[in-house]
Amino acid sequence: MKGKRTTMADIAQKSGYSKAAVSFAFNEPHKISKEAYDKIMSVANELDYVPDPMARNLSIGKHMVIGFLLPQKLEFSMNNPYTVGVIRGIGEICEEHGYTLNLIPPLHSSIPEAVKKAMVDGIITMGLTVDLGIQDVLRQRHMPVVTIDGAASEGVASVNIDDEKAAYDIMTAALKKGHRDFAIISLSKDAYAKTGNNRLTTSRKRFIGYERALRNYGLKIEDMLLLTSEPTFEEGLKCAEEIFSNTNRTVTCIVCMADIIALGVMKKAMEKKIVIPDDCSIIGFDGIADSQNMFLSLTTIEQPAETKGKVAAQALFNIINAPDSAGSIQHMVPYRFIENMTLSQRKNQ
Repeated sequence: MKGKRTTMADIAQKSGYSKAAVSFAFNEPHKISKEAYDKIMSVANELDYVPDPMARNLSIGKHMVIGFLLPQKLEFSMNNPYTVGVIRGIGEICEEHGYTLNLIPPLHSSIPEAVKKAMVDGIITMGLTVDLGIQDVLRQRHMPVVTIDGAASEGVASVNIDDEKAAYDIMTAALKKGHRDFAIISLSKDAYAKTGNNRLTTSRKRFIGYERALRNYGLKIEDMLLLTSEPTFEEGLKCAEEIFSNTNRTVTCIVCMADIIALGVMKKAMEKKIVIPDDCSIIGFDGIADSQNMFLSLTTIEQPAETKGKVAAQALFNIINAPDSAGSIQHMVPYRFIENMTLSQRKNQ
């Protein structure tokens, strides 16, 4: 094992240049001559010097890291292809800017605590309202933030699709097929809130879209079978078991707020010998690749996960590079309704 670590002071002493010149060579080479740069680098190689990234980041006043704040535990997030697609898009833009991407799950189940301890230059959140106890932390740290699929907040840039219209479109398609008895698997309990003070989260927007479509056909959403679920395959299995085991009512169409949940529902239907879509139609939301690789391609709303990630990351870098450009910028990306094999005309019952 070698002795003490080589420092910039060692390079300065051997090269004959000042410590400031050595620092410029590694951090801002345009500030010194080519002759000085070449000499300093030659000595650095001779002494086997490797810059300390933490010291470098301190010198430039940046961590060179972007944080992606996960609303769920890492295991849940990484099992959702939609989330993985968003991360892929963010990572691509980070790479272009020479930044590292840090995934930040809630620390000890606390989102504010995770934000407080994150060593990052900015944060992208997904599926969160920014006022969930983290607004003060962000302000104290002067931390720029961009939300994906979150409720709009004053002074915070966001990236979304028109979730309400997308949900309205897909529910209307099922209604046109004659379906009137639905099970709706929502992503969070706030979707059921009826008070005017409730923030318009993504789940709530979709719920409103379903509700509006049902109302056009003289139906009430509260008369449907309503369930909540984490966006995981396993939760889809559990919800499907509850739906298919309910002997008190007949459901002809199951509406899921995430494709990964719908895939779990389809798997459970197979186990129970329920024929999709003849016995029961299933529709999803997200357009993940796996939903089209099943034995039956899923009727769904396709939203571009990678595009959302890229748009959010670029918006965050714009704020980092020009702090005065913050503001409540709403970035809307397009979606596409895809009618596939899991939605069919309701049979007479």
